[in-house]
Amino acid sequence: MRVFGLIGYPLEYTLSPQIHNYVFRRLNIDADYVPLRVTSKRLPHFIEFARDSLNGFNVTIPHKVAVARLIDELDDDTRAIGSVNTVVNNEGRLIGHNTDYLAVKDSLLARGYGGEEALIIGAGGAARAVVLALSKLGCRSIKVLNRTRERAVDLCKLADTLGVNCSVTELGSDYGKPHLLVNATPISGEEAWMLNLGKLEVSMILDMAYGPSDTELVRRGRELGLTVIDGIEVLVRQAIEADKLWIGGFSEPGVEEVVKFIRGITKSSGE
Repeated sequence: MRVFGLIGYPLEYTLSPQIHNYVFRRLNIDADYVPLRVTSKRLPHFIEFARDSLNGFNVTIPHKVAVARLIDELDDDTRAIGSVNTVVNNEGRLIGHNTDYLAVKDSLLARGYGGEEALIIGAGGAARAVVLALSKLGCRSIKVLNRTRERAVDLCKLADTLGVNCSVTELGSDYGKPHLLVNATPISGEEAWMLNLGKLEVSMILDMAYGPSDTELVRRGRELGLTVIDGIEVLVRQAIEADKLWIGGFSEPGVEEVVKFIRGITKSSGE
């Protein structure tokens, strides 16, 4: 049996095992996917454990940037942003990839996004993947809102290297007229909905956070009739791309099928 995992901390709520194990069952793959709570202090020890014990693993908060520095190799896009969410074990050599950016890019493409100005909340590993996705979709102007200004400045430096004009903004400032609002934090859109969406006049929302029910940002966006991409869709898209790296390409199950399955789980758990 092949074994894959997800590392993060505190890893209190995750749908990743349900997604990956559903895909493995559909494809008759003898594999299992398990969540693993790993603290920052134990991360180097985990990396050595993974070489001998796991066929691959996903990375979530707070380890996406740290793992990029600890493993053996990064693909070109992952090296550019310095953030890893998927690791392939190739006979003990750990190779890092980022399928978050692919998920964001494909989600936006499916909604007809054409490179318009964006406002990003957050400046961590997920936000770095968002910036890469936006750059590949032709976006040339973004604003970043983050609790820690220094990290927002670092994200803007990355954006500049990718040809995207970037500026740091503050809560309550003039955000201009962004077409797209992205929440790249894990806090269910808490800061995002404080922005007053109606006044902000965005047309599209992408929320990378998810939980047992809709986040406040997703709920408010739908109430206003905006185009909304929720965290479950992004999660499923990145998971399928990770599975293709681990077990090879496949066309079924597709995104729609897996999203429907996961929404069924969250609906049942919320009843």
